[in-house]
Amino acid sequence: MAQNAPLPLNPRLARQIIEVLGQSGTPPPRGIAYYNVGNEELLSAMEKHYFSSYLADGGAVFKLVVGDYGAGKSHFLYCLRDLAWKHQFAVSKVDLSPKENPYDDQRRIYAAVAANLLWNDPQDATEDERGLARFLLGTLRRLIAPMDPDDPAAMNQPEVRATLETLKITPIDSLSYQHAVIAYFECVMTRRELLTDSLTRWLHGDEVSAEDLRNLRTVGVTEKITKNNAFKMLRSLCQMVRALSYGGLVLLFDEGDRMLSIGGKAEKVSTDNLREVIDRCREDLPGAMFAYAVPPSFLKETITKYEALHQRVNAPMVFSRRNPFSPIINLETLDMPERDLLRQIGEKLLPIFEIAFDLQLDHPTQLANIDQLVSAAAESYLSTNQRRLFIKSLVAEWFQQSQTAEYVIDAEYAQTIIRNENRALDVLADGEQRPY
Repeated sequence: MAQNAPLPLNPRLARQIIEVLGQSGTPPPRGIAYYNVGNEELLSAMEKHYFSSYLADGGAVFKLVVGDYGAGKSHFLYCLRDLAWKHQFAVSKVDLSPKENPYDDQRRIYAAVAANLLWNDPQDATEDERGLARFLLGTLRRLIAPMDPDDPAAMNQPEVRATLETLKITPIDSLSYQHAVIAYFECVMTRRELLTDSLTRWLHGDEVSAEDLRNLRTVGVTEKITKNNAFKMLRSLCQMVRALSYGGLVLLFDEGDRMLSIGGKAEKVSTDNLREVIDRCREDLPGAMFAYAVPPSFLKETITKYEALHQRVNAPMVFSRRNPFSPIINLETLDMPERDLLRQIGEKLLPIFEIAFDLQLDHPTQLANIDQLVSAAAESYLSTNQRRLFIKSLVAEWFQQSQTAEYVIDAEYAQTIIRNENRALDVLADGEQRPY
């Protein structure tokens, strides 16, 4: 498959970046590369050690991404997503919440992965479409482009016939899974909509009706996806992805700041299932990377209660170019001091802001404003989320000055802006889940 082309920084993408950052300080789904700073060494080590070699050769790995609120956990997962796409890996990104914890049921783990499998369309720089069915449909359309998949002649395309033949001869743990994927392609091209719908529900791990099961049996799908065979189905998904000429499957689970700790029996079941995912990933999920983003309290308070899980994720050293084997990626230790990091983020966001609103700011003035807000954010003892405070404050100040007049703010005013943004984030944290 062709290498992904860089996303064009058009006004629509630039506006989306600025709007999302200005409203919440959280990373937007697309455009991370245009303002990413400070984690280049980590990403370079991940690319060299895993995406370019080990994973592509069928290996598997687990990484725990650790960072405090506002330290950039979601941002880093988006960077991993883009790196995976660069190397033609499939990606599933699951955002967890206090009400959504699939680790209490192995079937729900599979369903979460299938429902959140991303389709990467390099021509659409702003949207992520999700779902295993959408991923398969996108793969099919890419194979037969520029033909319409509904065209009966599409089935006779050499690329399609070769892909279906590869799927038929590839060893896949679940014959039902193998039959389901092949049947999905054939049903889309022959417009068998009812069977396509039944296959979609089955592949996503959703509840299937008696009528669905009758339809599925006609194409050799005889198993239901249950908690007892969910890991076999996850392995079958990994095998299928590689049979479709992708490098492998990257699983990104974002705990945000909710923590896995939920107490009682449910917590014990969840941690046991998480431990099994880690073991499976290391042993028998070909070409899979499992990255799990958590706050530091997960290491200090949750896993210490469960020795088996603690043994798998505890490490004396963190991941680095010199030590790529450590399971822990610590986002508190980056390539540069915090002030330099904030300053470079601001310098990268300035041209994005200008493209977003089709204007030209006075760069010497705004670079001075960046420095003032960097100092105010770095010296703030009101919050640990300095990066988020800085970004939200900077975007808001740029917009205000673009509507009135540009001037260099003083240190006292910069501190006032940071304090006001901090109060807003504290209200958000008290009233609803923190964004990440």
